[in-house]
Amino acid sequence: MHSNILAAVRGEVSGARALAYVGEIIRHHRIQASPGYRAAAGWADGAFAATGLEHRIISYPSDGIVSYWTSQSFEEWDCECGTLELVAPAGEARRLCDFAEIKISLVQRSGATPPGGVEAELVVVEEPERPESYGAIDVRGKLVLVRGDLERIRQLAVVQRGAMGILTDGMWEFPPVRGRMDIPDARQYSSFWWGDPAEPRCFGFVLSPRQGEWLRGLARRCAAEGLPVRLKAEVKARFYAGAIEDVEAVLRGTGQGEVLVVAHLCHPQWSANDNASGCGAAIEAARVLAKLVGSGALQRPRRSIRFLLVPEMFGTYAFLARNEDLIPGIAAAINLDMVGENQELCGSSLLLERPPRALGSFAGDVAQLIMESMTQEVPNLAKTDAHALFRHSVTPFSGGSDHYILSDPTVGVPCPMLIQWPDKYYHTSEDTLDKVDPAMIARAASLTATYAYFLAAAGENEVIWLAGEMAGLFAGEAARIARQAAAGGPRITPPIHDRLAFARDRKAEDLLSLRRLLNVPSAAADAALAAAAERLDGVVAAVAEHAGRVMAASASASGSGASAAQPPAEKGSPAPVPAGWEACPVDPGLRPKRTFRGPLGQRQLTRGLDPIAREAWLQESTAYLKSLGKDPGLVRSLVTIAMYWTDGQRSLEEIHRLIQLECGVSDLTLLGKIFELLSRQGHIVWA
Repeated sequence: MHSNILAAVRGEVSGARALAYVGEIIRHHRIQASPGYRAAAGWADGAFAATGLEHRIISYPSDGIVSYWTSQSFEEWDCECGTLELVAPAGEARRLCDFAEIKISLVQRSGATPPGGVEAELVVVEEPERPESYGAIDVRGKLVLVRGDLERIRQLAVVQRGAMGILTDGMWEFPPVRGRMDIPDARQYSSFWWGDPAEPRCFGFVLSPRQGEWLRGLARRCAAEGLPVRLKAEVKARFYAGAIEDVEAVLRGTGQGEVLVVAHLCHPQWSANDNASGCGAAIEAARVLAKLVGSGALQRPRRSIRFLLVPEMFGTYAFLARNEDLIPGIAAAINLDMVGENQELCGSSLLLERPPRALGSFAGDVAQLIMESMTQEVPNLAKTDAHALFRHSVTPFSGGSDHYILSDPTVGVPCPMLIQWPDKYYHTSEDTLDKVDPAMIARAASLTATYAYFLAAAGENEVIWLAGEMAGLFAGEAARIARQAAAGGPRITPPIHDRLAFARDRKAEDLLSLRRLLNVPSAAADAALAAAAERLDGVVAAVAEHAGRVMAASASASGSGASAAQPPAEKGSPAPVPAGWEACPVDPGLRPKRTFRGPLGQRQLTRGLDPIAREAWLQESTAYLKSLGKDPGLVRSLVTIAMYWTDGQRSLEEIHRLIQLECGVSDLTLLGKIFELLSRQGHIVWA
């Protein structure tokens, strides 16, 4: 059903043109709420104007006071200059950072120094996120060299202990693609995120790993000789009540409703794949569809297609909060984030990330079907089949970009994401134009244009076709669940019966969501949906029977004697609680209800706590997760996924169980602690 659309789109898409768009965007230092971002928005508006589509720039106040749903705005920031120089020992004097040359060498949103700059002694703090690391170190009035979470370090070193500023040589590692010294001269994109406009502002600078190792070594040598290391820092910057801008273009349909294409325009100068590539692909998709519809090669679709370039997260929150009347008519969306990587240089794969399971959605399956068609690039030796020349995969929901806002069930706009991950140069000064592959951007633009047009034009025939295709995709999902269960043995958690039932129930919701594409009731579509639902039950029965035989044979061969017929896990069983943190603090049978729309804005979980309570929460939750052998980052993931399942009807225990089934990991004690904290802040009430 989409093949003719894809063929027309691929015949018109130009990777070279999209690459040129990227080259124009990266000239601008695109920090959210800044003159540089505004200049980039002006250029993007002109690019949309050239397509002949309706276009405009939408401005929203950003002053650190106004909020869009739970997303608090921040003051606009303008930076004139920022330099860091080593002045002592004199024999080693040199300039280490210069904002004019490398924008990422300054921590973004740094505060100003006094006129003429400041000079201060350097101290190195190892493990700076731990309060005990500062016990024997006096950091007051000094510059601290650290690695780690800047917000956490700022609270401990600057706010609580009086440090003057922060130097960081941190580099996020994700082996095997990126280790700390794999890009020794790159600098990691770092930023302060100020809340209250009255909050005192410090400054910070970013060193490369090579610079950091050298400076740490110098500090050790000087300390052994009783000599100080001194640096001079100067930052000219200001904060003021300003604005953020969304850039919009619309291909009008013949009827009501729309499909949304979103990409974030922000990030520092030269940040190419992240995310000038997503914006370049979106603009090229807009140009292609405008030309194909304008020429009559494609009919004008029923629904409009809206292209939206935003400051990441904040622009999407603002658009939705100020346009709530539009939300019910948005059939689906797609988010483009880092789509242009040269895979051989970046070590990446093109990923299609599906929407979260809490939101019934056809969108992930539609995008997957189009991606599968796009992999038929070159024939095999016998010319009996074809395959892709790029790495690609379909993955479950992970979040971290604008799609996590749209796909929240309280918003209800299903939004898969197209992204390249991992990327060796992600969030560094080496994410430059030479890392962008025009052929890859062309693929992203082609998938985007085909997806958007197909859904904008979809009606009864497309719903009937999709019902059958989605049931077919479910057979593959069920088979994967069975293989995972067999590999994990008969005692895998959750049990295979529960996992298959969960997958079936969620796919049934996905099928029902197809009714959003119908303009009027359709008996034929209802029959197709009913038939597809029956196929789901048949698939589950067949896969469960086969998996039972495989697991029984495996148990027999191993001599374990384990039963293959594993009943569903008993509900209500709390996770084991290590010493040091009490069990679930609330009754798991209580039903939480959200008091807000959209996901919680970043940093909202602890924003209302006083410093002592915030520190206690952080210390206790981190220690608890470490005692279970789990990553402390699980808290953020649990908050997001748990909120998706929180509808006022499900109990806390049911939410815990659904998270386990979707993600494979949850903890009832930690979940209870999170919901207790959300309740104290007024984010949820108990039914």
